[in-house]
Order: sequence, then structure tokens, then C-alpha cells
Amino acid sequence: MSALPEKIALRRALQNFAHRLNETIGELMLVETEEDHTDTVQFCKDNIIAWHDQQHVFGPSTYTLMKHFFEAPSMTLSKEDIRQDVMRDDEAREGSIRQCILEARKELRRHEFPYRIETIRGKGYRLVGE
Repeated sequence: MSALPEKIALRRALQNFAHRLNETIGELMLVETEEDHTDTVQFCKDNIIAWHDQQHVFGPSTYTLMKHFFEAPSMTLSKEDIRQDVMRDDEAREGSIRQCILEARKELRRHEFPYRIETIRGKGYRLVGE
């Protein structure tokens, strides 16, 4: 018998638990990785991302970008998505978007997260596991 229904039930239970805790500790996300296990990433207040019992401080735009990437880890975010949802500025220049991506990539490396931001030519950016 497949373990998939058990994984789905566990994921839902953890998401329900995380939803109830959201008011006090921030948002808890479960991220499927390529090795078929789940990492727990917690988005806390004050631009802090907790992962593997460590807390990492990010700048406001980088924090928001990371949150969007972790909400849909295999989805490609277009520059327009980033302009509207992360920078919240319809007039944000392409250079500002590239700078935001550059800072996010730098922070992922600096904090040794096992993820990287991949450029999808002509489409946007996607978070992938290493």
C-alpha cells in the first residue's frame, strides 16, 4: 500500500496545527524536497525565517520573496508577480527586481539553505532544492 495517503493526512494535520499557531509564532510551511522528505520552514515576525532550529533575519523584500517561493516551491514567479506581490509597486524597475533576486540568492547561500533560485529564461524565477 502506498504511503501517499498517510503523507497527505500528515501534511494536512501539520498545516492545521500551523494555522492555529500562526497568531503567536508566525507562519509554518512544509516544503517537499527532491529527496522525498519534508522540511519545516517557519516564517516569523520581524522578517525572521526559522529552519532547522536556527533563525535567520532577512530584509523585508527578501523575506516576502522567500515566503512567496516557499508557498509554491515548484512554481515559477514572473517578474510581474514579483513586481506586484513582493515589491508592491507597479512601477518597480527591472533592475530593482533583479536586485531583489540577487539578495535572496545571496541570503540563501549565506544561511546555507539547501535551495537556490533558478532563472527560467523568458518566464521568471523558481525555487529549487539542491
